[in-house]
Amino acid sequence: MTSDREGRQFRLLTLHCVLWSLAMSLASGFVGAYLLHLGFGIATTITMYAALLGIRFGLRAIMLPIVRYLGMNKALLLGTFVVAFQFAPLIRADEPLWLCVWILVVSAGECIYWPIFHAANAMCGGGGRRGRQIAFRQMATTAISVVGPVAGGTLLTRMGPGAEFGIATFLCLLSTLPLLWFGEINLGRVPSMRQSVTGADPVGLCAFAADGWMCAGTGIAWSLLLFTTLGSSYDTLGWASSAAAMAGALAGLAVGAAIDRGHRDILSRAVTVGLLLGVVMRVASGWAPWVAFAANALGAAVGGLYVPVLMSVVYDRAKRSGSAYQFHLSTEAGWDAGAILGCLASAAVVVSGAPPTLAVLPAALGVMVIQCCVGAESKTAAVLARNVRVAAQVLPQVA
Repeated sequence: MTSDREGRQFRLLTLHCVLWSLAMSLASGFVGAYLLHLGFGIATTITMYAALLGIRFGLRAIMLPIVRYLGMNKALLLGTFVVAFQFAPLIRADEPLWLCVWILVVSAGECIYWPIFHAANAMCGGGGRRGRQIAFRQMATTAISVVGPVAGGTLLTRMGPGAEFGIATFLCLLSTLPLLWFGEINLGRVPSMRQSVTGADPVGLCAFAADGWMCAGTGIAWSLLLFTTLGSSYDTLGWASSAAAMAGALAGLAVGAAIDRGHRDILSRAVTVGLLLGVVMRVASGWAPWVAFAANALGAAVGGLYVPVLMSVVYDRAKRSGSAYQFHLSTEAGWDAGAILGCLASAAVVVSGAPPTLAVLPAALGVMVIQCCVGAESKTAAVLARNVRVAAQVLPQVA
């Protein structure tokens, strides 16, 4: 693939991400809060997310023949199109049938969408600019996320779920337009389920599994706890999420260039400290509610540093693997497995009768595993760089 075509496809993916992020920030961040508002408990809601992820994990065996038949580009469009309709069933989620429809639509669409999306990102970027590319995209999508939560909270409060989820569905469908001009991309062959397991990259798999485990606590469980801490107000949750998104955008831009200068290992240690501090502050918010605002802002700021560090590791390894799709099929399965177990651990803490904010505490284990994975990739990158320098010195002598 030429650098010009890579650049064009990267820009189209970025435009897709911006539109997609606007839809998700408008509605997706409120789904858990909306389920709580319907009367589901915190533990029940977390368990529903675990069920959704479990179905998504199992559907991959059915999805592979579809991807093989359609090709990567059409399958990506299909996944985006299916996920766009995830919000409509939520309007009647108090009825078991429509709640199950929501779970099935999200599971089916995302098990097609995410492996192809990440594989495409891996192949359309890099070349010493990986950190800045991820940081730039994250800043663009996070900047959109500053506006989305405020608008989402206002829509839910003033106009109800019909307007909120209807607009989000339209924006999701709009995000498919850049993908129409994306063209085909070589992401490697579509493997069998057995091949995706036996050929899994151990570092990438562990990194994504640990990320899933961590996100179950700091993402899924925390969003529910934050909503209750803020008085179950959509408006307040929207403003808190927007303020946090701004912190994340500024942090992400700074870290991207540093990764490209070879400072990923140093940054990862700082990010690890920040993530652990964020977990501690979230737990402490159960005894001092005002800490919830600070913990939310810190979590987003550290997330702005963390995402470029993690994804630069994963995307670089995917591109080197020679089969980016197979790589991300395996790592996405790892993420699901980690998130399922993390959700069950958080739900168990809530059910146990312990203070609810302790449901975030298991996420600390995921933070430590991620740090080990980033360190392993840094060693690999150093070896590759040394080999390139040796080859550059030897070749002129041979010639």
